Amino acid sequence: MILRAEPIGQPPSRRWVVQNTHDNTVWDGEKFVKDWTVGRKYVHPSDACSDMAEILKDFYGGLEKRTFVVPVEIEVYGTATRSKIARYLYQASVLHMRTQEYGNGPCECLVLPTIHWGKIRESRESAPLSDTEDPAIESEEPDEDE
Repeated sequence: MILRAEPIGQPPSRRWVVQNTHDNTVWDGEKFVKDWTVGRKYVHPSDACSDMAEILKDFYGGLEKRTFVVPVEIEVYGTATRSKIARYLYQASVLHMRTQEYGNGPCECLVLPTIHWGKIRESRESAPLSDTEDPAIESEEPDEDE
């Protein structure tokens, strides 16, 4: 099952639907239906993504669950408060997974990234990457597949 948050309508009346790309149906809050107008319930794509995660968790519910943490560094120049920065990041950013190309995860897994903007904390100093670090993969552990 591949789901996508899809915009419908034009601003200022744009809303979002949760679309099942397999059969082009949308989530009405209880089930997938063909009538896109009843799925027009999300004001922000993050709200649609939250429901998508719950739907997919139910679908993959029989699998073992593990949690990983990946640091994301946000540089801020100026004096905005943490709460204003967190609200800005929540409203202005979108975490986009290319599930149409890569599926829901490797090896028939479900991978659900979530950014908890409300947990933003200021660090004492930034940790710049060295010339030898790969910004995408910094693991010291070899992958089991390697």
